[in-house]
Amino acid sequence: MSSFTLFKSIFTLDGFQRKYKPLLYRSVIDQFSIQAYEGPYGEIDVAYLLMCASIFAESDDAKHLDTAFRIAQFVLQQDGATEVQKNSAVYILEKMTNHPTVNLAISRNKVEADYKDSIPTEFNLDSMKRLMKYSIYDPNNETIVPINKFQYDVLEESEKNDWVSISAPTSVGKSFILLQLIKIFLEGNTEGTIIYIVPTRALIQQVEQDIRKMLIENKLTGVFVTTVPLPGTENNDYPKRIFIFTQERLQWLLTEEKDLTVNMLIVDEAQKIGDGSRGVLLQQVIEDVGRKNPKGKVIFSSPMTANPEALLETGYHQIKKETVEREFVTVNQNLIWVDQVFRKPKEWQMSLCVEDQLVPIGKFFLEDKPTNDIERLALVSHALSDPMGGNLIYSNLPSSAEKCAEKLWELQGEENESTHPEIRELIKLIQDVIDPDYTLSHVLTRKIGYHYGNMPLIIKNEIERLFSEGIIEFLVCTSTLIEGMNLPARSIFVRGPQKGRGTPMSEMDFWNLAGRAGRQGKEFQGNVICIDTNKEEIWNYEPPKTRKKYRITKTIDLLISDTDELVKYIKEGTPRETSLKKPELEYGFSYLVGEHIRNPFGLLSSPALQKYEEETIEELQFAVAKALKDVEVPNEIILKHPGVSPVAQQKLLDFFNHNFFAIEMYLPVHPSSPDALDQYIKIVEKIQDTFSGEHPGKNYHYTLLILEWMRGYPLSRIIRRNWKYWRKQIRPKSLQSVIRETMQDIEEFARFKFVKYFSCYRDILNYFLELNDLEMNEDLKDVNLWLELGTSELTQISLIGLGFTRTTALIIAEIIVDSNLTAEECIQLLMQINWDKLPLSSIIQREINQFIELYDSQIDN
Repeated sequence: MSSFTLFKSIFTLDGFQRKYKPLLYRSVIDQFSIQAYEGPYGEIDVAYLLMCASIFAESDDAKHLDTAFRIAQFVLQQDGATEVQKNSAVYILEKMTNHPTVNLAISRNKVEADYKDSIPTEFNLDSMKRLMKYSIYDPNNETIVPINKFQYDVLEESEKNDWVSISAPTSVGKSFILLQLIKIFLEGNTEGTIIYIVPTRALIQQVEQDIRKMLIENKLTGVFVTTVPLPGTENNDYPKRIFIFTQERLQWLLTEEKDLTVNMLIVDEAQKIGDGSRGVLLQQVIEDVGRKNPKGKVIFSSPMTANPEALLETGYHQIKKETVEREFVTVNQNLIWVDQVFRKPKEWQMSLCVEDQLVPIGKFFLEDKPTNDIERLALVSHALSDPMGGNLIYSNLPSSAEKCAEKLWELQGEENESTHPEIRELIKLIQDVIDPDYTLSHVLTRKIGYHYGNMPLIIKNEIERLFSEGIIEFLVCTSTLIEGMNLPARSIFVRGPQKGRGTPMSEMDFWNLAGRAGRQGKEFQGNVICIDTNKEEIWNYEPPKTRKKYRITKTIDLLISDTDELVKYIKEGTPRETSLKKPELEYGFSYLVGEHIRNPFGLLSSPALQKYEEETIEELQFAVAKALKDVEVPNEIILKHPGVSPVAQQKLLDFFNHNFFAIEMYLPVHPSSPDALDQYIKIVEKIQDTFSGEHPGKNYHYTLLILEWMRGYPLSRIIRRNWKYWRKQIRPKSLQSVIRETMQDIEEFARFKFVKYFSCYRDILNYFLELNDLEMNEDLKDVNLWLELGTSELTQISLIGLGFTRTTALIIAEIIVDSNLTAEECIQLLMQINWDKLPLSSIIQREINQFIELYDSQIDN
C-alpha cells in the first residue's frame, strides 16, 4: 500500500470522520459567542485523533495536512489537555515543519518553552534529523533558522534552475524565502542587479522595508536599495543594486538604461500577468529583461494555481526551468456562511463549509435591525468580531469603507474610546497630512480604521502596523487586500465582494483575499465569513464553498484567442473611445508592434508567438503591418511607450507638423514658472484628445493638480484648495468626497495616466524639435519623475529615493533647508542631526530612526 493510499484510507474511514467532526465543529464554534446547535460536540477522543494526525502530517495532500494541523492546534488550546497530549501536538507541528506555530504556542503559554525535555528521546532525534535538513545556517548570528518543506524545495530548485515558478497557499512563507534568495545572491556575488516586481505601489515600501531589515540583520553592506527609477545617478556607484518596482516603473528604467543587465528578477503575485492591460505590460517587461540577459535568474511567485508552469513559457533555449508547487498548510482557514433567518432581521444562522457541504453550527443576534447593505456588513462583523482585534472587513468602494467604519464606530459605543498614545499620534498626523475633519481621524477614536489604495503611504503604513499589533481592532479595506498586502487577521468579513464598482470578484481574487485570514505564526486559525450568501444577486449566483486551484491565463493569450476583436480594433485605427473602454486592446496592439519591430520577419519570426496558430499570426501580422504603413514616429520612441498606440503617436506628430508656428504654446515649462498653468493646460488638453480619449471636463482641474503636485505642495493644501472650490458650487460635494477624489486623482491621473502619456508626448515633441533644428529645455527631462514622486526639488527627490515616504521627505527637506542635495549629501546631513530633540510626530520620527539604523549598521560594517 502506498503512503497516499494509507492516508486516504484512514481519512475516509467512517470511524475516523465520526470522531474528527466533533473536534472540527468545536474548534470553529469556540471562537464565537453564538448559540451552538445541538450536535456531536461531546467527548473527543484526543489520543486517537493525535495518532491519526501524526500519520497525516507525513502527507503532501492539503486535506490531510489541514486535518493534522486542526487536531494539533485544537489540542494545544484546550485547558483540559494533558502535558503529554500538548507535547504530542507540538511534535505533529514539527513533523509538518510548521515552526512558526510552535513558537506561537510557546508565546501564548499553550506549551512550555522546554517542552523537548519531556519528549521521548527517539522523537527528539527525529526532530533533530528533520531540523538538520529543513533549516538555514545564519553565520552572522551563528544560529540555525528553521524553514518548512515548501521553502526547502524553493531553495533547492532555485539553485539548480534559471527560471523557477513557485506556487503555494498565501500563508506558507513565500515572502521569507524570496528574501533568502536575495540574501544568497548578495553573499555569493561581488556585483549584480536584482529587480523585485510587485503589482501595486502600495506594496513597494512593504517589500523595501523587509529587504532593508534583512540587510541589517545579515550585515550586508555596499547594497543600493531604491524604489525610484533614477537612471544615471549615484546608484551606479554601487556594485550591488536592488530595485523594487511595479511593472510601470521597471519599464521606465529599462527604456532609460538600455544597457541594464538584470541578474535576478523576482515577480511577486505573478498571476497578475492575466490582469488586463497591466498584465500585458508585466509580460512585456519580463520578456525585455530576458532578452537582455537570457541566463539571468527569474523567480515567479503566485498563490495556489493549477498551472504555475504557464509562467515559464519563453522563447529562449538552453534555459533550465522548474515549478515548485505545494499544497502546504500552515494555518486552518474556516469558510463560514451567515444568513438572516427568514423574516427575523436580527436573528442570523451560521454554517460551516465542509468538503463542499454546508453544516449549520449555530445562530447569533444583531444589536440593531439593519436598514441597508452597509449596515448589514457592519452589524454582522461587529456581532462576530473578536474583542482582541484582528477583524478585517472587505468593502467594495472607498466611500462604502468610510460609511461601514462610521457604523462600526456607533456600535462600539463610548466604552470603547481609545486612549492609546499611538492611536492619538496617528489621529494628529492624519489631521495634519490630510484634513482635520477627515472621518478616519474620527473612527480611530474607537479603534476602527479604514484603508484604501489612494491614501498617503505613511498613513497606510501606520494603520497596517497598528492593526497587526491589535491596537486597531477593526479595519475596513478595499481591493488593496487582494494585491498581497501583509495584513494578518483572525476573521475576514465579506459581503458580495466586487473589484471596484460593478465588477464581481473572480474566484482567484476571492481566495487571494481569504488568504489574509489566519496568517502563519500569528494565529492558529482564521475565518472567512461570507454574509448574505442566499442573495444570488450580490454573490454572482453563489459564493465559493471550497478552495479550488485556479488557472493562470495571460492577457495576451486571451487577446490572441479572440483575434477578431483585436484585428477589428487595429483595422479601425485604434479608436480612442475603444481604448478607453478596453485598454488591454491598446496594450495588446503595442505588444504586437514591439514583436513586429524587433524580429526580422515580424510576428512570424517572434519567439514569443511561436505557440500560436500560424494562420492567426499571419492575420495579425497583416493588420499590424498595414496599421504601421503611414507611421513616421521612430521605432525607438514606439518601443519606449507600450500601451500608447503608434497610430495615436503619429496623430500627435501630425499635429505638431501642422502647428509649427504655434509650437511654443505646447512646450512644457518648469512647474514653478509663472506661465506654467497656461502651458500645461494646453498639454493636458492635447494629451486627453490624442491619447487618453477622456472627456475634457476635468482638464483645468487636472492641470492645477499636476502643477501643485510637482511643486511639492502638501496633500492637505491641495485638498483645501479643492474644498474651497466645491463648497461654492450650486451642487457642492461633501468634504469626504472631495478628499477621496483628490487622493484618487493624484494616484490615478497625476502619478499614472499623465506620467504615461506625458512621457510619450515629450519624446514625440522632442523628435519634432530635432527635425526642425529647435531645442528642448533639457532641465525638464525629469518631469515624469516629478509627477511620480510629487516634487521637483532635488533634495526631496533624493530623500524619497532613499526610502522615505513623501510626507516625511517634505518635512525633512524643510529642516535641511538646502533644496539641491544629492542622496549622499542627504545621508551625511541626516546622520548629523539630533532628530530626537525636534518636535516631530513619533510616526515620522520612527521612519527617520529606521533609516539611521540602516546606515549606522552599514558604517559599522
